[in-house]
Amino acid sequence: MQRLSVILPAYNERGNLAPLLREIAAVAQQLPYATEVIVVDDGSTDGTPLEVEQVAAELLPPLEEVTLVRLKGNYGQTIATMVGVLQAEGDVLVLMDADRQNDPADIPKLLAKLSEGFDVVSGWRKDRKDPLTKTLPSKIANALIAWATGVRVHDLGCSLRAYRAWVLQTLVQEGLHHRYMPIYCAAKGARIAEVVVHHRPRTVGKSKYGLRRFFSVLHDLPLLIFLARYSQNPFAGLMTMGVVAATITFLGSLMAFGLRQMWLLPLMATFVLAGIFCGLGIVAEQGLRLSGKRAEFARHAIAEVRQFASIRRT
Repeated sequence: MQRLSVILPAYNERGNLAPLLREIAAVAQQLPYATEVIVVDDGSTDGTPLEVEQVAAELLPPLEEVTLVRLKGNYGQTIATMVGVLQAEGDVLVLMDADRQNDPADIPKLLAKLSEGFDVVSGWRKDRKDPLTKTLPSKIANALIAWATGVRVHDLGCSLRAYRAWVLQTLVQEGLHHRYMPIYCAAKGARIAEVVVHHRPRTVGKSKYGLRRFFSVLHDLPLLIFLARYSQNPFAGLMTMGVVAATITFLGSLMAFGLRQMWLLPLMATFVLAGIFCGLGIVAEQGLRLSGKRAEFARHAIAEVRQFASIRRT
């Protein structure tokens, strides 16, 4: 029998986790998988771990195992996700938010699509239950990233996704960013599909995200373009960047002297410096990804692991 790991990064989600875990258990009862749930507590201060401990026993079975991983502090969703992947033992991994806006009833739909031969199935919150201040910047950011990278995913912000284990196990050793997972997966040659999923309004707690996410996208865009187009041949990517930057600088300088518009020269110098720093940043990122330091950091972030199991694995 195949194993399914459901990973829930959680930060101050008391009041959401107990009903969410019960929903996941109800869905697991209908699946042909031995199912474990891994809750990664990202330094919560509201008693989130206690809620998991209180409800775990009633979930066994239909869940085979509930694992609570407590981190030493609040490291953010990316590190919490990496920790969950490192703990997972499933053949298939499902990631979802712990705030109950993702609906566990959509998990069978994701798994069915995965069985068609895809490696990653991403959720699309076509009818989002969020205010315009969140949905509009998200739509703009998604369209911008799809245009720039060529990875046509409608909803990069949707955390509800199903993966074949090899995809995330490969990525987690290099470091990953939870928001751009389809970009990273596509760079590894994974076959990606998308299905429309249900999105529920938040009823307990506060959203951890806002308008600043859009500006983060602008900051990350050069790296995403590089990963999408040159991850298999980074030297060619850097060479292309260098040739483009040199050509623009040369033509701009000719125009400045030809038209006697000397104000263009400082602009060209700024462009050259920006290109150099961008290239150095990408080289540093590639070096960090290949070093495995991020996975090592994620392991060191773990403070405690508690397992509640109905069937001990051998």
